Amino acid sequence: MKRFVGRLLGLALALLAVCAVAFVWLTWSATRRVPEAVPIDAYVYLDQGWGATRDAAERETYYYTPQGTTLKGLRYDWLVHLEMPVGRRRLADPDAMRGMGFIVDPEPTAANPDQLPLGFARRFDPEVGEALLDVSCAACHTGQLFVDRGGKSTAIRIDGGPASHALTTQKLGQLLPTLALSLASTWANPLKFRRFGKRVLGEEGYASGGERLHDDLGEVLVALVRQGWNDGSKHLYPVEEGFGRTDALARIGNTVFGDELDPANYAVGDAPVSYPYLWNIWKFDWVQYNASVSQPMARNMGEAFGVGARLHLLDRYGRPLPATEHFRTSVQVENLHRIETTLQSLEPPRWPVDVLGPIERARAERGRLLFAEHCLHCHGPFDVPEAVKAFEDPLRPDEDPLWMMTIVPIEEVGTDPEAAMNFWERTVDLSRTGLTRDEVTKAFAPVRAELGARLADLEARAAQLEAGRDPGAPAVSAAARERKERLAGLARQLEGIDMKRVPMGLGLNYLGLIARERHYAERGYSEEQQGCLDGFGSLDLPEIPRAYKARPLAGVWATGPFLHNGSVPTVYQLLSPQHERDERFFVRPGSFDAVQLGIDREAGGNGFWMDTRLKGNLNIGHEFRAGYDPAPETTPAARERADPQYGVIGPALTEDERWALVEYLKIHEDPGSPPGRTPPDCGIR
Repeated sequence: MKRFVGRLLGLALALLAVCAVAFVWLTWSATRRVPEAVPIDAYVYLDQGWGATRDAAERETYYYTPQGTTLKGLRYDWLVHLEMPVGRRRLADPDAMRGMGFIVDPEPTAANPDQLPLGFARRFDPEVGEALLDVSCAACHTGQLFVDRGGKSTAIRIDGGPASHALTTQKLGQLLPTLALSLASTWANPLKFRRFGKRVLGEEGYASGGERLHDDLGEVLVALVRQGWNDGSKHLYPVEEGFGRTDALARIGNTVFGDELDPANYAVGDAPVSYPYLWNIWKFDWVQYNASVSQPMARNMGEAFGVGARLHLLDRYGRPLPATEHFRTSVQVENLHRIETTLQSLEPPRWPVDVLGPIERARAERGRLLFAEHCLHCHGPFDVPEAVKAFEDPLRPDEDPLWMMTIVPIEEVGTDPEAAMNFWERTVDLSRTGLTRDEVTKAFAPVRAELGARLADLEARAAQLEAGRDPGAPAVSAAARERKERLAGLARQLEGIDMKRVPMGLGLNYLGLIARERHYAERGYSEEQQGCLDGFGSLDLPEIPRAYKARPLAGVWATGPFLHNGSVPTVYQLLSPQHERDERFFVRPGSFDAVQLGIDREAGGNGFWMDTRLKGNLNIGHEFRAGYDPAPETTPAARERADPQYGVIGPALTEDERWALVEYLKIHEDPGSPPGRTPPDCGIR
């Protein structure tokens, strides 16, 4: 017996030694693999309506306004003071963060005294009793391009543009695994923890609260490790997201319905998408990649849920909450409104001639004509008729535009279908929440009633225009018919709800609507204030299309790589047939090709290889090539031919035509905002 116990003890010690060696190797490897930052000699802040200085008020509001999120309960001060897994260098050292692809300003500002990356905000949480790290939308929707001019490395800030970090990756050397190992080494190493604790709590605070800090550190560490293990063991994200991309749909769904509700709701995320650019988005009638969300607040709350905002679905024992407590959230609705209205003054970036060189005007003018011929019919923008505008956004001022987005079925545009099809097909089980069909129907009753009233007004207006033989009558009548069908579709959805198989997009819509209405009621907001906060009185009408949105293209030169999944590196290649596009290319954060417009595929350093042969990464569709049929819907035989296929959207362009379009897109502009416009404040503080 003693021999058996001795062997067992020896085995346990051996396993402990192996674990210790593995831990030491991991911490050392993670520290060593943190990439070197690209040296920056000069910063250029383009004036996109927010001025050209680093600390402009609108810029600071957008960058550092918290929205109610949390990174597994990580305290703000912890990130400020944590050291790398090995050594004393701070994890939040600006160059370390820049090396991981995050944007860090060259100096602290009043809104960012600790010089953290853009979008890393401070938010006091009353439940925790401390300030948490709040990751806001600016973290993923602010871009920065690197160019070499005269031997100097210049960083050009693109506010509202796509970020280039790899925030969600679990690869060693990137933020999440490095953060987890920093927490682990701090928790396990008494000397490291002592330094950390005194910086966070001070001498006296550490003496009285060091033990509790150690416990809290362990809780957050366990949550981060559990998340990483969960993602890896379940193979939830088999397609590498890499830099500048994330599977937004799967991340939001898995966070809300898997982590917070039921592991059976986890779904594989195999359709990463690039972060979309945000300028002019307040003018769009549809505000997602597809025609699924028309209300800005619904979109913004969904984004906040996906980045860790709490939405209380169950109690701590996994039981449904009382119906009177459905569903409290940490989302800071008023701050989302402030961010949204700040973005309403953001303009597309204009080509900086002094940094990137002059425009070839003659070539650009040829490109302007080609754009009107081949691109305008999809990318517009097109003003919505006034009667339709009143239906969609009754609180939108007369002078404010509302642009109708062209929604293109996936069969027509031909680009990788995974993101759209996942949205179409995925369902979640909401039964554990205790939410019933009657509750959902009741929650949507005011929306249906208001839609019905607006539809009656729209149909009456269409009839008036038709009677007066107004040229705009057909468009308004068509819009009335389409909205009537949508309202009937909503009624069918509500009547056929199965709480065990709710389409994921609709489930997020249901929970967001109930949480939002609770928030408004508790604060006593009037109906007009609620409509204003939602966005011009827009109603949250759920849709599940199999399509993608063709958006306006001002400033598109600064947003590569292209297509929704980032599968085409440059504008020039986007104008080329699919067989001429790179099958595999390197994506380095911020690299910029000022000739073809997009990412510099020759740039080395920190990045990842984008393989367009993988499901979710396909670079097919949106092609200009030989065999184009300008009206395939009128020639059924075209559907049977192997060539052309759907995805061919225009005729083959000559090399000169492609370069002309590239040159024009450097200066392409969409209609501007009304001069002197003031965003609505909704009467809140």
